[in-house]
Amino acid sequence: MLKTLIHCAECNCHYCECYVKSSQDHYEVHSKTFWSGSAYEKEVTLDASILGDIPAVYRVPKPAPHQMPVIGVYIDPRVRTGFRYKIRPMQALDAAPLSVKPRYLFDGKALTLQSIGRGYARRLTFEPLNSTLNENANYFWTDSRPEGFVFEIEAVSVGDKFTIYDANHEPQGFLEVVQQQKSQIELDQKIVEDGSIEKKVKINTLCKVEWYENDAATKLVPVTGVALLKKGRGNAEITKVVNVAIGIKQLKKGYVLKPGVKTSSRKITVNGGAINDIPCQYSLVGLERYELPVIGTYVDPRIIAGFYYRVRPASSRRHLFDGRSLLLQSIGMGYGKRITFKPDSLNAPNNYFWSDSHPEGVGMEVRAIHPDMKFYITGNEGLVIGEAVVFRADLPQVEKKTEYVDVPGQRGPAVEKHVQVDVTCHVKLATTGGGSADSEVHLMKVSGTALVRKDPSQPIAKLVKLYNVGLDSQLNLLFAHSQTELTFHPLP
Repeated sequence: MLKTLIHCAECNCHYCECYVKSSQDHYEVHSKTFWSGSAYEKEVTLDASILGDIPAVYRVPKPAPHQMPVIGVYIDPRVRTGFRYKIRPMQALDAAPLSVKPRYLFDGKALTLQSIGRGYARRLTFEPLNSTLNENANYFWTDSRPEGFVFEIEAVSVGDKFTIYDANHEPQGFLEVVQQQKSQIELDQKIVEDGSIEKKVKINTLCKVEWYENDAATKLVPVTGVALLKKGRGNAEITKVVNVAIGIKQLKKGYVLKPGVKTSSRKITVNGGAINDIPCQYSLVGLERYELPVIGTYVDPRIIAGFYYRVRPASSRRHLFDGRSLLLQSIGMGYGKRITFKPDSLNAPNNYFWSDSHPEGVGMEVRAIHPDMKFYITGNEGLVIGEAVVFRADLPQVEKKTEYVDVPGQRGPAVEKHVQVDVTCHVKLATTGGGSADSEVHLMKVSGTALVRKDPSQPIAKLVKLYNVGLDSQLNLLFAHSQTELTFHPLP
């Protein structure tokens, strides 16, 4: 157990490393270190007695700024339970320079440190990832290797998602960590009176960023910042990331990242002047990225009569019209535009609303695939290889693009929508004889892009095909191996 911590009056840190804040880069590592170095600055001396422990002294290669040494009875004071670390063996002091870095333990994964044992050889136990609680193989002793180990903290991991906030605490978009650009460096550690631990960790990552203002376009850009971690009784959790800079050429600074993606905080701004309508500007909060906005006098131009839509108020998770997908028949004119769908009864039509009926706005999701739709499946050269019936179509269907195609002899163009869908189907593959009556039925998840076309002379758009099909089944590997491209064609 650590008894004392070093306090630096220069930067007010409370552990073995001193850091100062730089005006150019949010934090820089201070040149002063807790351990003493040699004249050649290639090795350092670690004295466990300074930590109030057994007076053992170790000479090791000089650790990098992101590395925390652990060897024998010496455990860097920044190494704390409840935080995640990547561990690899330290290079021996007399070892020749390595052309390949030593491999990390635990398959290179960052694991949460659960406990630090006592005694001369201290057992370091980590979370039982890929193990069981009763048979946890994720541990080692500090003297397992005479050259020691180095720990690297990981505050932000690949796959973590955050909401982006500006200086006014307004949400501006989302991001997802895709890759670690550089090692994460612990900048500061503070032990609060209640026993909780707060850490600051500098991160440098590559992220997928989605800005509200860019119509849900996703870009891959570098993101840097300082992650704030706090550990109470349980494991450490990231509270937020401050001093965030996003991008390279068009560098955007001063953002704050908060963990999680809160769709209820999603904000978009629309202007009727951009679509040659009444130049009114509106802000909507709470729409999903696949929902097209309708508010006040504004109706998204991608909303076209003849296609099926599902409607949801921005302030509610419940859809209008009992959540059904309805055929849009017309969009009225004027200030409050009447949005009319196919009625359940001609004598009492009530499937409609006005664009200004909901002050917070509504979102309209295009629907290309519906339950009970039937398809025949073709492979290369149009060979029929089976049939499919849609069992469930609950997941969102995302419009990828809308195209206008000129039709010879017609006044107006045809409208084609490409919609990404994920549905569940009963699939029946054909037998070797070409029939399908006696084939086994498989329940599969099917994903692909639906092509829906509305000709100028037709009031209702029709599904043309489902292409770029992928099956959540081992059969998908078979088709991929044979380079067979599956296409679903609708049956009448």
